[in-house]
Amino acid sequence: RSSDLEARVKEERERAAHYLDPSTEVPVAQVLERELITAHMQTIVEMENSGVVFMLKNERIDDLSCMFKLLDRVSDGLQVMVGCTSKHLRELGSGLVKDDESEGSAGKNAITYIQSLLDLREQYGRFLSDAFQSSKVFARAIGSDFEHFINLNTKSPEYLSLFVDDKLKKGTKGMTEQEIEAVLDRCMILFRYLQEKDVFERYYKQHLAKRLLFNKSASDAEKNMISRLKTECGCQFTTKLEGMFKDMVLSNSTMDDFRNHLQKTVVCIGQMVSSRIPIWSRILWMGSI
Repeated sequence: RSSDLEARVKEERERAAHYLDPSTEVPVAQVLERELITAHMQTIVEMENSGVVFMLKNERIDDLSCMFKLLDRVSDGLQVMVGCTSKHLRELGSGLVKDDESEGSAGKNAITYIQSLLDLREQYGRFLSDAFQSSKVFARAIGSDFEHFINLNTKSPEYLSLFVDDKLKKGTKGMTEQEIEAVLDRCMILFRYLQEKDVFERYYKQHLAKRLLFNKSASDAEKNMISRLKTECGCQFTTKLEGMFKDMVLSNSTMDDFRNHLQKTVVCIGQMVSSRIPIWSRILWMGSI
């Protein structure tokens, strides 16, 4: 086990420091690392009941951290560990996204699909920070792996938009405003992995139009989400989305002025007066629904 190897290397270095000339400590350490680590590192990471995959499956953070430190001592040690971690992650992620395609046209529920990916990303984010010391090598590999398998399923952009739609609908139960914002931040991580961002934008526009027209939008979170997309992709990406909000503000203002005018002139036109869904906005956005 990596912890046992760590202990042996430490013991031998202490012996060298106590009994040998100080000039021999570094050469002795190099021999130890070459014979105990470099010569066996592939076996170390691939061991069935104590290797990297076993630790990942059982969330053995401390053991992963110990192995990381051990392999970081030798040339190409981290690359071997990264390769094993990456292979396992790609198998997990590919299984998640391909399961959806195998279930027919309806596939998995979009909410379950995206939540599974978010949970997997959170888990490996925890490995990265707590076990792999936020290593850039591991960070790049994890990002590359997620980008690989999330784009294996062509429905991923649509499902991500549906997931965001579910979180942004007014009256979402069981979640505080802060919790919704946290989930949206995590959604942006998945969004960055999408290669077909224009497909996401098309679906997002459709879902936003329905939320606004039927007054089901949590406006503050909605605007914050658009701000995130604008920061990520630029103004051109969000121009139409921001235009929808401006249309609604103008429409509501016009409706309020009209209602006030009718009240002053004591004109009653029944339910048409109280309607809050602007006809012209329906026509303007018809292509978005």
